[in-house]
Amino acid sequence: MAAATAISRPASTTAAPSDRRSITVSGRYFGSDVGIENPTPAYNAIHDRTDQEKGFAYVSTALDPTSRLTYIGGVSNGAYQIPNNPGQSPAFTAYGVSNFDSALLNERQQEFNQFNVVAYQKSADGLDYQIAYFNRYSQLHFTPDPVGDLVFNGVASDVYRQSFINGIQEDTSYRVGFAHTLKFGVSFSAERSLVNNGSTVLPLDDTGNPVDAPLSVFDSSAKTGYLFSTYISDEWKITNQLTLNAGLRFDQMWQYVDANQLSPRISLTWKPLEGTTFHAGYARNFTPPEQVLAAPTNLGLVQNTTAQPPVTANDPVLPERSHVFDVGVTQKVYAIPGLEVGMDAYYKIATDLLDDGQFGAAYVLTAFNYAKGTNEGVELTARYDHENLHLYGNVAIARQVATNVVSNQYLFDPDELAYIANNYVNTDHAQTLTASVGGWYQWHDTKFSASLIYGSGLRDGFANIGTVPPYAQVNLGVSHDFYLVAPNKPTTLRLDVVNLFDTVYQIRDGSGIGVFAPQYGPRRGVYAGITQKF
Repeated sequence: MAAATAISRPASTTAAPSDRRSITVSGRYFGSDVGIENPTPAYNAIHDRTDQEKGFAYVSTALDPTSRLTYIGGVSNGAYQIPNNPGQSPAFTAYGVSNFDSALLNERQQEFNQFNVVAYQKSADGLDYQIAYFNRYSQLHFTPDPVGDLVFNGVASDVYRQSFINGIQEDTSYRVGFAHTLKFGVSFSAERSLVNNGSTVLPLDDTGNPVDAPLSVFDSSAKTGYLFSTYISDEWKITNQLTLNAGLRFDQMWQYVDANQLSPRISLTWKPLEGTTFHAGYARNFTPPEQVLAAPTNLGLVQNTTAQPPVTANDPVLPERSHVFDVGVTQKVYAIPGLEVGMDAYYKIATDLLDDGQFGAAYVLTAFNYAKGTNEGVELTARYDHENLHLYGNVAIARQVATNVVSNQYLFDPDELAYIANNYVNTDHAQTLTASVGGWYQWHDTKFSASLIYGSGLRDGFANIGTVPPYAQVNLGVSHDFYLVAPNKPTTLRLDVVNLFDTVYQIRDGSGIGVFAPQYGPRRGVYAGITQKF
């Protein structure tokens, strides 16, 4: 039986007698022997320990009746063993080893993230504005098995990624009479990123065969990039039931690629009856790639080695530009009090569609672009709330296809690259049908919960032509509040059962675009937790 331990001790929001100040602090530890999805259907994964610590703080104080100063900060630190898939066949000889047991690989990954936000907010005489400073630091380090990775993959890569962002953002809203609310804002950020890849590879002889004489190569890319955005819009109440939002946004990026775009946006909300809301909108979007995912690779360093890709094209990653159309409705069903249903349909046309994938043993992503792509879908929702009973249901049908890889082409095999250049293919994360139902019931101080998730299966095979089998998973939970410390500071004990019927299913089978290893859904697991409010 898979099991995990979790300790969570968040502090409840506390306010001074004048309600001028509120403070929330929380800390959480999570430890488990299933840190990353198991690459095998076995109950217990091999070499899959994780230890994670997380912290969060929120402090807000009123400076006067119309202004407030707020701080929000968080930190997370996670250590992961990379799970092993036994029974793999070695492909190379390294350091005299040609018969390595893949169950004994020792790959690890460390991830650290931290963010801080300080915001000043003012509201008076129809004018609301906020100015905020923010920063974010992220660090990732993948440590390979120096011998095993060479034997199986022909390359053992020590990957280090670091990103530090500082920025400032201002947003203003001004009400002009009853009908109009003007909104405008500006954001600027600077990011310093560092991507290092220290690889051990095998050289190739004159006939293209690997030689057991490992050598090291080091590829490093450091960049200071900038993002600037500004927007203006008008919220126009045409009538009490009809509201029009229209505006313009300008984005400029100075990163590995310099680019900009002026983007119009418009949306309409109509409430013809109480409990009925229609909405429709259009947006022109500009999406820069994450700077660390877009860092270039120096392919010249690995020429004539086992890490040399068969494709040498390596165009830079571009920002995505898209047109997005959306229409939907929500309706309260008065014949059944507490029931609300909704439908939303969307259609996206993209140029230089951004995507990413895992193209090596390291659990890191690398970005690339498709020249063109479309994304269309329908989402159906239902929610029922009545006294202590709360139920929900969601169904999503989606299709995303794209063609012609135009950046980081070296990540693909030649035949797959040629096929995608002449055909639309499904993106790797495009699942046709996704559904979930669930709910919870509160009985005095005890809460019972249940959920069911269903998926038609992600893509697999050559150029994502195939699909893994569909799956379903049932989860149950129960929690109870004990008032041991104070009447308003409960101690909450929680017990959850994940995958109640121990269904064995694949998330990925190790094939498809940007998929390096197979992944299975969680086997039946029992999780216990305790929360104490202070």
